[in-house]
Amino acid sequence: MDEKEMYYLDFDKLFENFADKYYSEHESEYESPDDFARDLDLVYSIWATSPQEALGGIAPAAFFDNIPKDELIDILKGSCAGDGNPSSLLFDRIAEEHSLLGELCMLARESSDEKLLTVTLSLIAELGGGENEFYLDMLDRTDVDSCVKDMCIEMLCTRAEEVKSVLLCRAEKTDDVGMIELYAEVLSYCASGDDKILNLLVTLLHLDPNTAYVAGLIGRYGDDRATKYLYPLLDSCDYATFIEVRNSIEELGGTVDDKYRDFSDDPLYALLKGKNK
Repeated sequence: MDEKEMYYLDFDKLFENFADKYYSEHESEYESPDDFARDLDLVYSIWATSPQEALGGIAPAAFFDNIPKDELIDILKGSCAGDGNPSSLLFDRIAEEHSLLGELCMLARESSDEKLLTVTLSLIAELGGGENEFYLDMLDRTDVDSCVKDMCIEMLCTRAEEVKSVLLCRAEKTDDVGMIELYAEVLSYCASGDDKILNLLVTLLHLDPNTAYVAGLIGRYGDDRATKYLYPLLDSCDYATFIEVRNSIEELGGTVDDKYRDFSDDPLYALLKGKNK
């Protein structure tokens, strides 16, 4: 096997074999397999720095350290192909190369594979994150999974004020409730008091069937003017939604009496109260 073929070995399996052997040799030192599981990070470190026959006598960490920088992106793509998964050592190696940030962003823009995108976005975040435009464009793509968009949302939420005007503009130009949800998720992290954000959240409250979710966004946003739109919802919602709406009202400084409504016929209420007996 030449060196490039070694790039695509199943390193997780190599470590699993090493860990099994290590446990067999040190079993007397552990009271149970659970005790050994708590030592896995240490065992992994031992494996990563120990010469391995499958790598021609090179330690895994040294093997990845020796890979030329200009080959790392291709190896990442190959490692994510099919049932394969990239080694954490490959991840760590790429994360040391800040100059690869641009190539990783380009890779993410060109790919729609969930596994590759998830790993790539994690690496981009590890290297400090891409530009705002990168995440905004990823958010609007129709060919990527929700978990990928969630990763972009997570990054944008830390930059909410920077992208506020762009998201408000995009929200005005779409009637896709799902997309408005994503925009609102980020905007809920902005400083409260913006009329446009408040109006967007209130509009979404009437458009989105997931009332509890939107109420949570409103509570997070923190504009107490929204309480007048939340109180009426308490009169007709189920118990699960009632809890979320009540929590949001209280976050905004309002109050809701514990005996506001009788939920004795609500299945969730009955289940929760039954468990509390």
